[in-house]
Amino acid sequence: MASAQANRRGILLMLVAMGCYVLNDVFVKLVAQSLPPGQVLAVRGAFATVFVLALARGSRAGWQTALRPLVGVRCGLEVTTALASVVALSLAPLATVSTLMMTAPLMIAATAMALRWEPWRGGRLLAAAAGFGGVLLVIQPAARPDVPAAGLACALLCAVSLAARDLVTRRIPPTIPSSTIAVATTLAVCLAGLLMGLAERWTALTRYELGMLAAAAGCAALGNYALIVACRGVDLSVVTPFRYSLIVWALLLGYAIWGDMPRPQAAIGVVLIVAAGAFTVWTARRP
Repeated sequence: MASAQANRRGILLMLVAMGCYVLNDVFVKLVAQSLPPGQVLAVRGAFATVFVLALARGSRAGWQTALRPLVGVRCGLEVTTALASVVALSLAPLATVSTLMMTAPLMIAATAMALRWEPWRGGRLLAAAAGFGGVLLVIQPAARPDVPAAGLACALLCAVSLAARDLVTRRIPPTIPSSTIAVATTLAVCLAGLLMGLAERWTALTRYELGMLAAAAGCAALGNYALIVACRGVDLSVVTPFRYSLIVWALLLGYAIWGDMPRPQAAIGVVLIVAAGAFTVWTARRP
């Protein structure tokens, strides 16, 4: 059992991490409607690569392990996640995208039980069903002319890819350094954006757009660091549920910047997803 002080520190850092992730999405959304997806991935990926290499400085051993098949699969899923996220943010409200993406833990729990990596638990199955019911409530009120179905589909694709990425990460041997995985996946996203540029028409970036993409990369890097520190030396059953504060951040920033307000049915769906996800995380940490 961790101390109360350690848990409070972990909760605070988890809140900071989720806020950073939402700010990353905000900065991407501010430029995603005027830039093609590949250009967003390439430029943000270039900035992110600089940040990740700086954090991984001194961890030179084990770079050859990046060529392992599982690392390659994770890189592919990272590209899919990033691309789906950028497209979804360009088409749908921030809070809607963030809420649908946070169904990934429910997908992970259901898949882990289906693959028998974890024991079957009735409570977690009911929680997953309630969470997916919440998804229907979030999608249905948002399915209007100003929110294309493609935006909702990309948000769900992002959640599926995110869940698959985390499941693959669990199978990567611990002998492969985390810094190696981080650098490999960041470079993969950047290279994917450059390849997409062959079929896109890129435009000259303004200082504003460069600043937004640099800020997005910085927020993502800071969020990753805060998340790692938040989960060390604490009771994960206490700290991890605060991951769902991401939805609260998204609601607040979506309203402050774009005036987005969820309809009553969508608000009920958000509550269901948060409650189901928090319950799933809590029961996963129980012996």
